[in-house]
Amino acid sequence: MSESAVIILAAGQGKRMQSTLPKPLVPVAGRPILDHLLDAVNDAGIDEVSVVVGHQAEVMRAHLGGSVHTPLQAERNGTAHAVDVARASVQSADEVFVFVGDSPLIRPSSIEQLQEVHRETGAACSFLTASFGQHYPYARVVRGLDGSVDAVIEERDCTPGQLEINEYLTSHFLFDAEALWRVLDQVRPHPDTGERYLTDTIGLLLAAGERVEAVDIHDWRELVGLNTPEDVAWAEGILADG
Repeated sequence: MSESAVIILAAGQGKRMQSTLPKPLVPVAGRPILDHLLDAVNDAGIDEVSVVVGHQAEVMRAHLGGSVHTPLQAERNGTAHAVDVARASVQSADEVFVFVGDSPLIRPSSIEQLQEVHRETGAACSFLTASFGQHYPYARVVRGLDGSVDAVIEERDCTPGQLEINEYLTSHFLFDAEALWRVLDQVRPHPDTGERYLTDTIGLLLAAGERVEAVDIHDWRELVGLNTPEDVAWAEGILADG
């Protein structure tokens, strides 16, 4: 079995939450968003955890205690940069999950499914996806005629036709560690935002002839990131329904 680690991206401020707390610590059903995700990660058997902190870093670290790594992303220069900040903390792992810290609904079974497919196929990168029941500004998954992943394109870069795709990538990844570190340094800043995005690793891996797997789960709601008080209320309704 491979040594697994997870990097959770939790450095953002989350201004739209209208809270004095860092977004990952905003309560959902009485517990911080991040704690729901950490429970799912632990239940899926991933013991090596690195939470990238930034906004109110000391508040985050005080909440997390000493049981997880908390590398600091002092300047938020994109998701690829955040993973780079955490690289040293997961250096011993053979495979590296990367999750976003604002998704409390993901189930341990979905994480286990991601890992199972990743290992069975020998992919360099696998990610969770679903056909979403409503629009979100997420990257679109472009598939070839044989159903394989051809590309992943951020919404701002999509053609009108690609915008019609409702299969999204929401940044719930599992990488072969060697492949991740090989392409991460190749990710260039976006020409408009200046940030480096982890989604760009998909294109780099595909261009290198590596296998990328999109692992479709049944309930798209698991993959939604929370950004507003209305999102929190929505998630609480789902949790209340079981």
